[in-house]
Amino acid sequence: MSTPAERVNETKKDNAFSREGGMLVTQSVHELIAGHENTNLLDLQADITLRIATVQDIDCLQYIEKTCFTTDRLSKSRFKFYINAPHAELIVAQRSTEEKANNKRNEGERGSSLPISSILGYGLLLLRRGTQLTRLYSIAVLPQARGLGIAEKLINGLGERALQRGKRFMRLEVAVSNTGAIALYNKLGFSQFGMYTDYYQDHSDAIRMQKLLASSKSTQTDIYPWYQQTTDFTCGPSALMMAMCALDNRFNMTQEKELSLWRTATTIFMMAGHGGCHPIGLALAAVSEGFTAQVIINQNIPLFVDGVRDTNKKAIVEKVESQFLTQAQEKGIPVEISDWHTNIVDQALQAGGAVLCLISTYAFDKKKVPHWVAITSCDGHCYYLHDPDTSEGQPIEYQHIPVAREDFLRLSSYGTRKVRTLVLLNNKK
Repeated sequence: MSTPAERVNETKKDNAFSREGGMLVTQSVHELIAGHENTNLLDLQADITLRIATVQDIDCLQYIEKTCFTTDRLSKSRFKFYINAPHAELIVAQRSTEEKANNKRNEGERGSSLPISSILGYGLLLLRRGTQLTRLYSIAVLPQARGLGIAEKLINGLGERALQRGKRFMRLEVAVSNTGAIALYNKLGFSQFGMYTDYYQDHSDAIRMQKLLASSKSTQTDIYPWYQQTTDFTCGPSALMMAMCALDNRFNMTQEKELSLWRTATTIFMMAGHGGCHPIGLALAAVSEGFTAQVIINQNIPLFVDGVRDTNKKAIVEKVESQFLTQAQEKGIPVEISDWHTNIVDQALQAGGAVLCLISTYAFDKKKVPHWVAITSCDGHCYYLHDPDTSEGQPIEYQHIPVAREDFLRLSSYGTRKVRTLVLLNNKK
């Protein structure tokens, strides 16, 4: 049985933060799942309705927050921010009739201490830009109103709003010890797709769960290794390690290997910092690890000189790219210049291969930065990506990221020249 202030997800042990709207907020989910105790509000169950939160609700939302949580409470300013934020859905559950509850209190029954606004709980969903992914960030129900199915109603309501916004996936984390919450999530169609070990301050583990909000043949996400890059410039080797480990689970993903692969694949210079990784360089690195590789690029090299302003650096990048092509030819690595389409990705994945793709992060963070990801799977609606860079969020948000098929080609186009490239990997036969 859950206590009035139970938190399914306490603050993460490393107290990770992300910036949202220019303000720092904790990334833990403040979950409070409805308990099973009997209440004197059962007759109000049919009167519970959902609506979008407004600024007039902030005082009541604060009351709920202070009643339900002892730490990590959302402030009035944060509630106001989420009410107006385009990437958030904040809804409240309230009694549709006030008279019935007032009559009971007038009759001398031991009524609840609910605020006059009649709001009994709220749910907050965050939407990830550029993807079909959402995250259940916070849900709270007043202790006096538990047992009415309000948490279930809030989650379903958020799911409906997510679908209206074109989002098909809802994710969350929950403590392994919270069997009541897990049972509710399973009932609502969530399924486990991963685990965080030593996640909370008490060193307990967290289950990662996901719900598909629309019908699809592919409702289960296959296990695919994930690795978090340890530097700002090693997305390429990090994505490559994930792909190679997916092909051969004996492959050991370490920082030493990450940096070694980067040295093989880097173009030396990229814009104002360390070099980005070239698709042919990544293919050469994969072959050196015992895999086969094929590169598909939609235009001739050099690819990455537009962002290099220094003349000498530009000449070096051009030389490095030319050397990559020569080395690929010497090692028999196919380099195809063609305006590839998504059927190439589909065929590679269906054949059991692994796929790396260069994307522009603009759709995610409005920054025009080239970035390597691993494509973990696909279905009739989406491509799913593993992103090694979690600089602005928690790992759960960067694994199996669903991107609509109709958005994928735009996402996989970088720069003014609209460079589009894939690296296809396989085990040696």
